Amino acid sequence: MDVREPCRAGTFYDASASSCRRQATTLIESADLPDNLDPSPLGGLVPHAGWVYSGRLAAGTFKALAAARPQALKTIVLLGADHTGTVRRGEVYDRGAWRTPLGLAEIDEEAARALVEFGGPFRANQAAHDYEHSIEVQIPLLQVLCAEAKIVPVAVPPTELAVEIGQGIGEAMERLSRPFTVVGSTDLTHHGGHFPSPGGQGEQGVKYSVQNDRRMLDLIEAMKAEEVIAEAHRQQNACGAGAIAATIAACKAMGAKVGRCLTYTNSYEVMKELSPDMQDYTTVGYASVIFT
Repeated sequence: MDVREPCRAGTFYDASASSCRRQATTLIESADLPDNLDPSPLGGLVPHAGWVYSGRLAAGTFKALAAARPQALKTIVLLGADHTGTVRRGEVYDRGAWRTPLGLAEIDEEAARALVEFGGPFRANQAAHDYEHSIEVQIPLLQVLCAEAKIVPVAVPPTELAVEIGQGIGEAMERLSRPFTVVGSTDLTHHGGHFPSPGGQGEQGVKYSVQNDRRMLDLIEAMKAEEVIAEAHRQQNACGAGAIAATIAACKAMGAKVGRCLTYTNSYEVMKELSPDMQDYTTVGYASVIFT
């Protein structure tokens, strides 16, 4: 069986099985959901930084989806970013499993085959996932939340093709006539430190970053998939713009009408809470989003 080995265990999340399970469980339990949670979310967005920064938000998205449609979490199409710059199409990891410290997460091979056979923007390409962490860091959370979950990892390029990929997912998966969920992975503005600082330094830079993230979140909540790629290229406010656009397009094809940001934070706010005397103003934005 083809098995994709983890590349971020021990850095972005704990590598030992007991510690990883304990940390994932804590993140899920600490993710607060609103009392007026929408009853039927069809998909969502999760951040993909180290768990200490964004794990609670990622857990919140999955927790909201599981609470509303537990059966749909058994097949989850995970749309990843392209940090290596090598993704050209909807690159499907189509067979086998992904290993995490918690064991193997099986590929839903029937669903993956449905995408590959749909053709168009999809192709089977396991190698595209070798060094990409944006999907990997989600899987232990899923293993704790839904032990039976099977995954369909798809790397998405930050190009206009992303909308076609999302539409294709909606159409191809609907043909299977069984519940499924689509979740895309992205962080938002990267500002300060070794990242560009167009908004200035210190608190001024943090304020710019939050406002820049809001620009992208406004498009996400309005489900304007066709505007996401240009916005991200112009404002540099999403490293997973392709995953965002494809997730919105897929959820639209499934019948979703609106996005809702459940939680927003950034690395500066997280680290300021952990270390109040910190003087590092590096800011990376994170959001938990569902589409209904």
